[in-house]
Amino acid sequence: MKYNISTYAAVSTVSFVVSFIITLKSFLLSDIWASCYSKPFTNTSITCNKSYIMAYFAHVESRKISLLAHVNMSICGSLLIGRCIIKWVFGELWPIESQHMYDRMLNFLLFKMIFIGAVMDPVWRHILRLSMWIGILGFMRIFSLLSRDRLDNLTTIAFVSIHKYYKIIILLSTILLSNIIWYLGSLYLFPTSLAFLTLEFLPVVLDTVQVLIKYITHLLDQWIENGFESKRWINYYTELSADVLILACTLLQYLQLMWMHGISFGLVDIVLFLNVRSVLKTLHNKITIYRERWRAMAYIRQRYVDASPEELSKLNDDCAICREKMKTATKLACGHLFHLQCLHSWIQHHVSKPTCPTCRRPLST
Repeated sequence: MKYNISTYAAVSTVSFVVSFIITLKSFLLSDIWASCYSKPFTNTSITCNKSYIMAYFAHVESRKISLLAHVNMSICGSLLIGRCIIKWVFGELWPIESQHMYDRMLNFLLFKMIFIGAVMDPVWRHILRLSMWIGILGFMRIFSLLSRDRLDNLTTIAFVSIHKYYKIIILLSTILLSNIIWYLGSLYLFPTSLAFLTLEFLPVVLDTVQVLIKYITHLLDQWIENGFESKRWINYYTELSADVLILACTLLQYLQLMWMHGISFGLVDIVLFLNVRSVLKTLHNKITIYRERWRAMAYIRQRYVDASPEELSKLNDDCAICREKMKTATKLACGHLFHLQCLHSWIQHHVSKPTCPTCRRPLST
């Protein structure tokens, strides 16, 4: 793999340098450069108003071979940056992390880049610019979700250096800041597609904030002597809120694409309709699960009381769910004690028929 990427980077760099020199020479001899050079501050040319750099890129877009070399170099640069981030922040990826990363990249290419090209404005220059802008967002989101996968794996290890968490928190903070700056740039570059890009930008921010909060609560849980009792509540409601908002943004984006494309009952319309149906079904399932979980937790609060200090001192036992000491606990009808937050997590995964984690007695009886 290292050899393939190194070879690809070397070939891409050589082709880019050759293309850049030829294109620059052609640009300096073109009428665009002559116009900009002679009247750099006039309003006679839209290209001139966008500075020499924008004029150069406009010239590149008119030469397909040169454009291909520039785009290829951008992709190559992204791959190299990605490898550097993985090496410095994550180290060697776990097999499940590599698989998830590959699946997300494939899903992004199929359902974003190609599909948007079939729905959006047929002007290929506009599609190219928009695809590259969205590609950067997708690049950052992939690393945000990779950070989430890494946290799930780190929690299964007995001892983890605190510096590994710091590195990922720095990465997530950088991604969040870069997302905001990248979105502000769209106000200038794509003023006519702002609604669509906003719906593309928000899920990346929500995912990043969600993962960042999980890392912070995990560190607080390690720093506080008796653990951070609100960790599960915060993580649950943060994840629930982020997932619902992301699904809502995705649904609005599909509906906007349907409106932009029009209803013609073609293949694109069928795919859009199926995606809308899938999002609605997922959203309905999440809301249903949350409602059932809320009912079960409300039942526990009303039916069961907190264990007294005497009971906790007499039993002197650990919570059977988290295996940690209990300073406060909820007493079930069967007599077993658990952290209320641990019962919350237990019911979340057994919402259809919640039982006591120890004796499996139904909580509704």
